[in-house]
Amino acid sequence: MKSISIPKFATRMLLGLSVALTAHLSTIQDVAARNYFVSPAGSGTTGQNWAKAWKDPSQIDWTKIVSGDHIVIDGGTSGITYKTSLTVPASNIVIRQSNAAGHSGQVVFNGAMPGYPLATGIKFVGSNIHLVAVRRSGIKIESFGAEGVNIQTNNNSLRNVEISKVSGFPPYLGGRIAGATFGGVNNHFINCDFRDCGVSALDRPVAGVANSTVFNNCTFGANGYGFFMNCGTGILGSKTVGGPASTIFAHKCVFGPYVDYGVDIANGNVRLTDSLFLFARLANIKVAPAAGSTASATVANCTVYQNKLVLDPFRPLPYGLPQHAVSVNASGKLKVTNSIIFGGFVDIPASQKVNAGGNVQYSVSGNTVALAPTLADPLFVTSNIYFPAAPTAFIPQAYTLFDFSVKPGSPAVGKGTSIGAVTNICMPYGPTRGLPTAIGGP
Repeated sequence: MKSISIPKFATRMLLGLSVALTAHLSTIQDVAARNYFVSPAGSGTTGQNWAKAWKDPSQIDWTKIVSGDHIVIDGGTSGITYKTSLTVPASNIVIRQSNAAGHSGQVVFNGAMPGYPLATGIKFVGSNIHLVAVRRSGIKIESFGAEGVNIQTNNNSLRNVEISKVSGFPPYLGGRIAGATFGGVNNHFINCDFRDCGVSALDRPVAGVANSTVFNNCTFGANGYGFFMNCGTGILGSKTVGGPASTIFAHKCVFGPYVDYGVDIANGNVRLTDSLFLFARLANIKVAPAAGSTASATVANCTVYQNKLVLDPFRPLPYGLPQHAVSVNASGKLKVTNSIIFGGFVDIPASQKVNAGGNVQYSVSGNTVALAPTLADPLFVTSNIYFPAAPTAFIPQAYTLFDFSVKPGSPAVGKGTSIGAVTNICMPYGPTRGLPTAIGGP
């Protein structure tokens, strides 16, 4: 695993946000924390122990919850599914998966109901709320109609949470929003996995505050191709023209394989460090503010992989669109340093000024001098990371098994992400069958 050089501004900002989060958690720990319990096996009375546990998260008596309390949720021996949503009105609390023997199975919040699914999985109304699992995907939020998580308050965090299957509503599956809708100050998603959500994470900044959100060691992708080959977006910035803006940090994250957009920012700022972008159908990184908005992206020590073809081979013209490694319009601001750009179309206006340095790029089309003056093969450890000729031979999940580290002697040593294989972070994911060749749903 190679070392990387993260820009000082990113280090300072991430350190500041982490210190703030630690301070808030310390505030909770300084109080004599009381544990309250949720378990289907409880009596549903006081919640003070497993025997008296509230039977369901929706039955929590919030009048008893005060600052510093922990709400411990039973996962049984092999997992428990709670068919409910949860609104959290309290502040300065921890909601966590149990780590006790016999109770430490996966905790699942499931919104699927006969007829119409529940709209929102978990809504944070208070601030300084921390949803914590003891291991990756230890808490899973799935099958809600509109959104898995809604956060519009400050100093919150999710750790080891999986958010999946935002389903929409009958009859045409409309009303989907995102896996996570986020806004507010100093919110953190840590070791979180987003799957099959359409939009994984949607920025809805709150007016009047310095919106800031960190995604650390997260993955964004899908296990299917979606309807009409709509494969979703990892992080979607606010589309409100001239509205409040956010600063979004993504550190050591994986976007893809095979999403529509990895990151799409039209209003606000995104800072991408030590992250891996795996073959977006339209663009891995897009910065395209409309008139009246400003947007910028700073990319450092990232690996941006796109297939070697320029046009989408699965949609004949005029449906085929260029597959962009990076896309920015004349109003967007872009800085890319010490990164690897492999394949795809560099969609940067010839007149656009880009702050770039220390990059290695190879097999690109478009504005081939915007990010690096020459082409050089980065020599990935997995040497056969190339797009197959036949659509049916393309298995996106395989990309999570490949090693995107570079070989000794590569011109990209010390550049790009420190992530080798995606499986170093989480279990393999992505479609396990070839792409449909016809236009439309799978």
